[in-house]
This record gives sequence, structure tokens and C-alpha cells, in this order.
Amino acid sequence: MLLALCALGTFVLFSAFGDYLIQPDSLVVIVVSLFFFAFMAIVAGYSREHVDQSKWLTFAIWWGLLVSEEVFSYRSALTKVSGAEFASEAYAQAILWVIALGALIIVLLKHPHDLQGMFQGDYKWVTWLTVVSIVSCVFSPNIAFSLAWAFKLGLVVLLVHLCTRQLADVKSIRAFLGTTIGALIVLTVIPTIRSLIEPDPLADPTGELQQRFHEGPTAISGLAGLMLILCLTLYSSSRRKYLLWIAALGFVLMVMAGGKAGIAAGFVSGMLFYALQKRFKAAVGFVAILALAFALALEFTPLSQYFANYMKLEQFSSFTGRTDLWAFVMPFILQKPILGHGFNASRFVAVIHPETPFSSSHMHNSLVEVLYNNGLVGLVLLLMVLFVMGRNLWRTIEKSASPELRFLAVGCFASLINLFINGMFNATFGGRPDASYMILIALVIISTQLWRLSQVQVLAPIHVQHRIDIFDHSPALAP
Repeated sequence: MLLALCALGTFVLFSAFGDYLIQPDSLVVIVVSLFFFAFMAIVAGYSREHVDQSKWLTFAIWWGLLVSEEVFSYRSALTKVSGAEFASEAYAQAILWVIALGALIIVLLKHPHDLQGMFQGDYKWVTWLTVVSIVSCVFSPNIAFSLAWAFKLGLVVLLVHLCTRQLADVKSIRAFLGTTIGALIVLTVIPTIRSLIEPDPLADPTGELQQRFHEGPTAISGLAGLMLILCLTLYSSSRRKYLLWIAALGFVLMVMAGGKAGIAAGFVSGMLFYALQKRFKAAVGFVAILALAFALALEFTPLSQYFANYMKLEQFSSFTGRTDLWAFVMPFILQKPILGHGFNASRFVAVIHPETPFSSSHMHNSLVEVLYNNGLVGLVLLLMVLFVMGRNLWRTIEKSASPELRFLAVGCFASLINLFINGMFNATFGGRPDASYMILIALVIISTQLWRLSQVQVLAPIHVQHRIDIFDHSPALAP
């Protein structure tokens, strides 16, 4: 019956839109969509054969949503607010969100009771921030644009909440972090390859941007640094050698991309990761390796020319003009201080105000981003999200009797610091639900589960040398 319906739907689709569907861009969308659909179907079939039926399907949806921003990567140059035409890749990316929604509905049909508790406990702050973001779309200068990103945000928040039951033990938390690392590899390696082999269509062929990473060096450095910390976190307890190789890859990409905030965040979070474990020699070694890698990059890559131009322009004191931007938008923030201008309204600030410094499309600070978009209400909710994460992780580090839990809590706390430092110079979280914001939301649930496990002590002592494969499908322990 299902096959007959698919065949009928395909016939109708090609009959009505045949000319459009045979276009090269449309064929790419169709092929990628079919791949994602098949991937979800295979994982769903795999899950049915095991006790933890929904675990790997939810993890697959998580992976798919993380990488969706890179599968159809794009940069749209919007010149107007109302009726703006967006890049075709934007619509293609939305198709992947719809496929993820379909897979999520399957999980909900099996476990409808998992919806309970979204407005309870620590996660309620994430839920209320999402509600405020969705409602505020009515204030946005482009409601359709804001609603599209609000749809993905709501999808992510719902998915992460459903993961609460799946992350009931250390093994599942490790598997979830391993899935996240797999997505981060895609999000850092693919844009790096594009930057090296493809010319930047928006840059001057003789300019410094052409000689570096035109695929968002700040984003690559930030995500690569986060990948480094997560790999070190899993390696600290499992000693799986491949994690060191992935960590080394993240380290190299973090430095080579040249994102200043990303490198600084990697430096601080890496030191903190070892310092919280009281491994001070390892912390010194990490700093020495980072300094050596940075020196080699300055010597043998175009990175040195970039930093020379940066210092020559004397932009350090204004953080590459960020302080000028923050001062410029403050009067507009004060115009609507309570509810803000609408979710992701910052995307259009340079369109509405052409005199905006360097035609910025966001606030280059996550707190200012939320303050502009969702006002004081959104800012307070975001600060509560950050607070409960830090509190849960710090309690676990201080009071847990399990070395495994402490390792994970230290790594997640260092990851939180990494995201926060990046967020002070970029719209890393609080705005568009890209990978960084998604991972921040996931850390809320992980921090809650780590603290719960440290309290109930449901796990027997775990040897540091115990190996847990990312795709191990042994039954999960009951919460």
C-alpha cells in the first residue's frame, strides 16, 4: 500500500512539475533528500531490531539536523526586507528539516508520553526561550524568514527533549557526543576543502579573503575547537586512538582557519579541560603545542599577512569593529527593550539601516543578538539557560564519585566555556539555530543527566580503560 502511494505521488509530482524537477539544482535536491530519507529509514529499521528502539533514530535525526546547514551551504545577499528572494539552497535546506520532522513524528507516535516535562526542570528555560522566539516572529521585519528559522529551532528543542530518555546512562551520553563529533567533522572539513579548491565568488581575487578561508573562518575555527574538546573528552575515559586523530584534525583546522575568537576559545577551554582534572603538566603541554602550531601557521601560510593587515588597521581595540556595531545598534535596542524586534530580525539591520558598520547581518555577540531580537525577556531566559548548565556541570565535577561522570562533566563544562567565548564575538547562540546553538541546547540535557546520574549513582565504577564504541547497541540502563 505504501509503495503504491509513493508511486502515485511520484507520478503526480513529475506530471505537474516535470520541467522544474529535471533542472540540475532540483536534481541535486532530490538526490540529497532521497539519501536523507533512506538514511532515516535504514536507521529506523535498525532500531526496531534492538531494545533501544528510538535511540539511534533520534541520534540520526540529530546528526541530520546538524549537517543540514552544510549540505546546502549558501550566503544570500539580501537587499530588501519585504518580499526578499532567498537563495535556492535555503529552500533545499528546509526540505531536509521537513524530512527530519517526519522521522521525529515516528518517534513521537511510538512514545507520545515523552512530550511531557518540556516546561519542567532545567529544560523549561530552553522551552520558554523558544516560545518567546517563535511568538516574536510577528515583530520581525520579514516574518517568513523568522518563522522558517523558528521552525528549525522548535524542531531542535523538541528533538533534544526527546533525547532525555535516550541519555539515561553514560554509554548513551558518550554515543550522543560521538554522533555530534561525526557531524562536526562534516561541518569543518567540507567548507575547508571548498575554501582550498574553489574561488570565492564574493571576494576580490587579490584580496586577503581570497587567500584565506572564504567559507567563514570564524565559524570553522569555533566548530573545530569545539570538536577538539569533545574528542579529548571521550578519549579521556575510553582511550580510543582514533579520537586523538580527530582531535588533531580539529586542532589544525582551528588554527589554520584563523578565526581569532575560535582560537582564543580553543586555547582557554583546552587549558581549562586539563586544569579541572588537575593535570597541569598536560595543560602546559597543550599551550606549548598550540603556540608552536600557531607560529608555524604564521610562518608558512597566508595567515601571517592577514594578521599583519589586522594589526595595521588597528582593529584590535574595537574587536574588528564590533564595539562600533554594538554602539550603533544600542539606540534601536532601547526602542523595543522588552520584547525586541523579532526573532532573527538582526539579519535585516543593515538593510533597514544602510549605515550599519561593515553591513553586519547579526550582532557579533550572542547576548546583544538576543537583546536586539527578543529584548530583556529573551536575554533573561538565555542567561538562565547558561546558569543551569554551568551549575549542573560544576556540581557533577565537585561531587560525583564516578571518574567517568567527572570526565564527561569536565569536557562538557570546557565545551560550554568554548561556546560562551565564541558567543561574545559572534552570534554563536541565541539567534539562528545553527550547529553551535544546537549543541548548546543539547548540553542542557546532558548537564541535567550527568548531575542526576551523579546523585543516584546508578552506574557501577567504570574503569578508565573501558572501551565503548560509538555505535554499540547494547541495551541502555534504566534511569
